[in-house]
Amino acid sequence: MHTINRRDFIKLSLALPLLGTLASCSIPGRKEECLTWTSINVCSETRQGDSHLISKHGKHYLIDGGHPEVTESHFLPFLRKKKITHLDAVMINHPHSDHYGGIKALFENGIKVDQLYMNMPTRQQMKAEWYGGKYEDLLEIRKMAKKAGTPISPIKKGDIFRFDEQSWMEVLYIYDGFHTPVGHTDINDMSAITLIRDGGNRFLLTGDLNKKLGGWLAEHGENLKADVVKMPHHGTEDLAPDSFFEMVAPKDIIVTAPKKLWCSKRSKRVRDLAAKHHFGVYVNGIQGDITVTSYGEDYTISTEKKGETRCAKDTNKQVAQQ
Repeated sequence: MHTINRRDFIKLSLALPLLGTLASCSIPGRKEECLTWTSINVCSETRQGDSHLISKHGKHYLIDGGHPEVTESHFLPFLRKKKITHLDAVMINHPHSDHYGGIKALFENGIKVDQLYMNMPTRQQMKAEWYGGKYEDLLEIRKMAKKAGTPISPIKKGDIFRFDEQSWMEVLYIYDGFHTPVGHTDINDMSAITLIRDGGNRFLLTGDLNKKLGGWLAEHGENLKADVVKMPHHGTEDLAPDSFFEMVAPKDIIVTAPKKLWCSKRSKRVRDLAAKHHFGVYVNGIQGDITVTSYGEDYTISTEKKGETRCAKDTNKQVAQQ
């Protein structure tokens, strides 16, 4: 049987919607269940955010829940649509409100969470970055988890969340903002850098990795090669340097940003980088929920909505140069 590869699948699926059934993993001759990673669209017109559901064999791991402003409009409707009532584990990638904002709603809505992973900043760290969230929010999440009987564990380098012998997630790097190879950093660099493995496929979640620590990882990081990478910092200018992504060498990138932010000057460096290296580009604020379906040695990417991720100003520039 001829396996449709990622790029051919994307092109053909626009013309032949029935090919979307491949995303259910019903490929003749393959009995194994597929791993799926959905970058949930928790972006409004003006609000960015991260939320990712990774599933296989009926196990569901959630990383982040978007900003509280979109909990009712985006986050909870997705979980209800997917009939998610139980999560094997939930991770707060780092303590900013556009990542932890929807987590309280899990407990408020009776969604069973077997394990919560989160690292607490100091009160001083949160106060210094008052725009990023409130220390009291994190205390409330911990309180609600304990009331629900959900154990709380710190996130540590080397943590592994296993689906089966061929599929797992591993925390490759995580720092506390104080003890890092580049000195003191902000809360964004408390992000858990997490690799999803499924057979030969590799997908990288980078939280909001910034320039300085990202530059260090570009030179010293190990095991960071990936086929698909979730761009840190919602694709904006303070994210890891180009050298980091050239080292990771993805085929495709996912950007958790509204269209307006993606097409702004703040994201120009990533747009230029994607054009230079011919990355496939997927943007939540344009295409809605984005799902990577892994078949072990190949994968497909499907989107909730069609949408052009090239921005008008970039297209006009290309035309002018021709």
